[in-house]
Amino acid sequence: MLDVLTGFLVVVVLIVVGFTVGRMRVLGPGAVHTLTLFVFSVATPALLVDVLAHADLGQVFGVNLAVAVAGSLLVGALAFAGQRLLARRPVPDSLVTMLAASYCNGSNLGVPIAAHVLGNPAAVLPVIIFQVAVYGPLVVLALDLATRRTSPDRTSSLVRELLSGIVRNPLIIAAVVGVAVALLHDRTGFTLPQVVAEPVSLLAGAAVPVALLAFGMSMADVTVLDRATSPRRSVLAAAVLKSVVHPVVAAALGAFVFGLSGPALLTVTVVGALPTAQNVFTYAHRFRVGTVLARDTGVVSTGLSLVSIAVVAALLG
Repeated sequence: MLDVLTGFLVVVVLIVVGFTVGRMRVLGPGAVHTLTLFVFSVATPALLVDVLAHADLGQVFGVNLAVAVAGSLLVGALAFAGQRLLARRPVPDSLVTMLAASYCNGSNLGVPIAAHVLGNPAAVLPVIIFQVAVYGPLVVLALDLATRRTSPDRTSSLVRELLSGIVRNPLIIAAVVGVAVALLHDRTGFTLPQVVAEPVSLLAGAAVPVALLAFGMSMADVTVLDRATSPRRSVLAAAVLKSVVHPVVAAALGAFVFGLSGPALLTVTVVGALPTAQNVFTYAHRFRVGTVLARDTGVVSTGLSLVSIAVVAALLG
């Protein structure tokens, strides 16, 4: 447990350093965008290739993937039903709330937390693949239909755009490359040449610290829960669902449905506790629906999730 809590504290310290750097404007305007783009497009893909090339693929994509899918769908359905039946919100707003309550920050925050708290950055790969390749695109299609902006030509164009986004996503490409290398290694003993493996490893080493610094910097100037514009109750409900209910659901599925315990149970629970991803705001902004809710839930759930992950680490670590 001490190792897990120490890893969590390392994550918090780096986020605080990033927050301080952001408040002091040390790196100037545009730094967060540049650092985040570097992490997403270069460093994290390198980390995934580096880890997957030597990983046990059965452990990476087995029960972890099943719990990630089931947990996200259950919590998402609960959020959607709550917005539609209790809050009487329109379908588009309910879809955004569903994502805010169940779509986790698997890359920018998930990879560093998995690396330091769980000791395995590939632990978040199943949920990243599910969200990027399946969950997100399906909800985007549903939002397009629900906002009545669609036509047969527009729908086919959107489907092509979504499929193109999936196959061009750096994390998906890295996952495919890493899995291919791992399979080749298992069957033929193949390993990456040192001239390739060394640069990949060096870039991979930048993923965690730079991601945490950029994340902390991004929080430096954020203002949320504005009384005049923010749907506070919906934001708080979605944040609690994401950071408290989701890990409980993941733990219950892991323990009682899939028979997990020890480090395996800790892994699926921590992944479930990750906060709302920035992608949710991107989707909401695209359709001009629930943008404030998506933004505020991302910030509030981040604060709650750090507490949740600390509690999970103390109980299951």
